[in-house]
Amino acid sequence: MSDRPVYAVLGAGNSGFGLAADLAFQGFETRLYELPEFAAALEPVATAGGIKMRGTRGDGFAKLAMTTSDIRQAIAGADVLFVVVPAYGHRRVAELLAPHVTEKDCIVILPGNAGGALEFRDVIRKAGNERPVKIAEGSGFIFACKKDGPDGVWIRGTKKDMPVAALPARDITEVLRRTAPAYPELAPARNVLDTSLNNINHPVHPSAFLLNIGKIEHNGNDWSFFHEGMTPSVCRFMGKLDEERVGVAGALGLPRITLLEWSMMFYAHQGFGGKDLYEAFSTTPVHGAAKPPASVDHRYFTEDVPYGLVPIASIGRALGLPMSVTAGAVDVCSAVAGRDFWAEGRTIEKLGLAGRSRDQILSYVEEGK
Repeated sequence: MSDRPVYAVLGAGNSGFGLAADLAFQGFETRLYELPEFAAALEPVATAGGIKMRGTRGDGFAKLAMTTSDIRQAIAGADVLFVVVPAYGHRRVAELLAPHVTEKDCIVILPGNAGGALEFRDVIRKAGNERPVKIAEGSGFIFACKKDGPDGVWIRGTKKDMPVAALPARDITEVLRRTAPAYPELAPARNVLDTSLNNINHPVHPSAFLLNIGKIEHNGNDWSFFHEGMTPSVCRFMGKLDEERVGVAGALGLPRITLLEWSMMFYAHQGFGGKDLYEAFSTTPVHGAAKPPASVDHRYFTEDVPYGLVPIASIGRALGLPMSVTAGAVDVCSAVAGRDFWAEGRTIEKLGLAGRSRDQILSYVEEGK
């Protein structure tokens, strides 16, 4: 790898635009890929030759080296493959990558949600590729950002010291070596269970969305999701979900870091803070402009429930924990959305962890076997 690595960003949604623009704005050779069925999202960027960006990472034009819907073209010779599609797209991207990736490749999933790296490893191996591909995941996404028109992005905030882990855990040194030229602030986590269980979206988004659904469906979404939607009662429910998440982490020997503590670590340098979840989220300067979803067909349900709350509840139950609030939230969200998130989601069986004891689960994520 040279001093100026080549980065491929796989996914051209809000996060993909933000990451590709930031990397290119920093001067790195950056390729932006989108799945063929969504390739239309690339057309305005291809016409412009890059992405217009504004916000906390700078204002200007980020010239991209490539936009493509050809996966082989996107990844050829790239030092890091950043996967920034929604969690329900992880399996599709893994299937496309499986025939082509080798031990030279480094896949970083941002975020992995709960079990992203585990699912990627399982898909690639089941496709017959046993090469030791480096696979890592972050506990969240680096930025708070959204598209700003068809060829622009607005980056509202940046996470500080965001944890990243590899599967197996020992590969993290090489992963961070490759990402450090662009993001030296990424912090090594113990393993992918650490990053999976410490994604702060899981207790935040579904609970606030669920308990504000009447207001959303009656009044629309032209209001601040955080400043108006994070009421004391909403935050109490969110806190109960978080208690169960922290309990699973503790049962696996991982640090018991609360949602408020994580949020402070990520955003305190941008003015986020408060004595409790309500005070912090209802006044956050980072997320204040964020609007609520317009309907239940949104990733706050379709992603954060089946790929966040479901695996947390499933792993917790396998460890003998009751998980009553989290499991109840999955049931209610499924009823509200008219879907079976248990069937759609990443259960412990789909993560390849079924039948393993606590120690065997830890051995797998640490050693890869």
